[in-house]
Amino acid sequence: MNITEKINNLIKDNLYALSLYARQIAGTLVLFIIARYLSVYDYGVFSSYKAIACFILTFACLGYNEYILVSSQNNVRMVSQKIALFMTNAFFLVFGTIFCSMFMPIDWHLIFILVLIRCFFDGTFFALILPYFQASKKLNTIGIINITYSILVMAIACMSYIFKLSLLKFLLLSCCIGLINFIQCSLYTKTNYFFVLLKPIHYLKLLDKSIWGYIGVIVAFILYSQIPSLFVSTYLTKENAALYFSAFTIANIIGLLITAQNQKIVPEMINASFDKVKMLIKNNFKFIMSINTIIFIIFVFSGKPLLQLIYGQKYYGNAYWLLLIFTISNISLALANIYGAYITASGNQYMKVRFQLVSITISIFTLLITYKLGVYSAALAYLLSAGYIGFAYMHKTKQLLKIQEKGE
Repeated sequence: MNITEKINNLIKDNLYALSLYARQIAGTLVLFIIARYLSVYDYGVFSSYKAIACFILTFACLGYNEYILVSSQNNVRMVSQKIALFMTNAFFLVFGTIFCSMFMPIDWHLIFILVLIRCFFDGTFFALILPYFQASKKLNTIGIINITYSILVMAIACMSYIFKLSLLKFLLLSCCIGLINFIQCSLYTKTNYFFVLLKPIHYLKLLDKSIWGYIGVIVAFILYSQIPSLFVSTYLTKENAALYFSAFTIANIIGLLITAQNQKIVPEMINASFDKVKMLIKNNFKFIMSINTIIFIIFVFSGKPLLQLIYGQKYYGNAYWLLLIFTISNISLALANIYGAYITASGNQYMKVRFQLVSITISIFTLLITYKLGVYSAALAYLLSAGYIGFAYMHKTKQLLKIQEKGE
């Protein structure tokens, strides 16, 4: 086998993971590109609305993607039915939010609505449709869909930059691409949302009490991870919000590895032996933590000029220390996801709730006593809560693995 064939096989075997990196990188680069030509105020408005929209949409997927896969034990038919149920629930949430927003004191109602719809197509939909491809062993198919979508959103961002399109036009184009992708994926997976409306009782009976563990974990995660962002979006000026989210966005490069690897190994851990689980955790730890360390070192020595270069304005260089704080925080979350994947796959998702509650307390308490520090108060709250979660998940996973080893 020559080098070309080896490379092709490597890409084929890891197409899904590569596609997740492509989507995450594309999403990050889109923010960088539009920040270069939008005013600081407009970028602050977009970032703030995006944070609020993502917060709301989290309730459309309270860990349902993982619940669908684990509770259905990879049964494709059962997975498809549950996807239709939870997707319909997401529709009601989106339409309800749009209706309620008309009565809220929002400066740009249309912009907020479009940001909400874009976030739904860009995140919530992909999360809820993913279990079908995981259960049917068609990760390469969703990989191709991810890569195609990434190229299109990047094309829209570049076109917006070249022609200096307004934020409104950028959002309209983004929503159109999202709608097309939504229709294509729904047809491919043969997901019929109307059946849920016709037979709601039948679909609701598919649920079991284990769902509360997933809901509890995500609700708690929202509170400890999003409270700092909401504090910045609502309490601080839009200029400070732009500074905060500019650093947060770059630091989330580490999240590219976290999301991709977590979604890849959770299905592999379901009903897996002790030795296989241990190997998956060990390999994942080495891979993610080594790359994260390299990224942190790069940010230490070139963070400030990098911020100025990416966003095209000297003002964003002031986010250097925020960038380092967020990067360390996300390394802790990477550790949490490495070990937390096993907690989820082993059916012990509910165990995460008490750790999340402690993190919520840490986040809120930190904001209460340091709120005068502004953006640094929010960054510190994120750092401390993330650090605790990383340690807690690692400790609990090691305990569960000892139990499994004795059981085998």
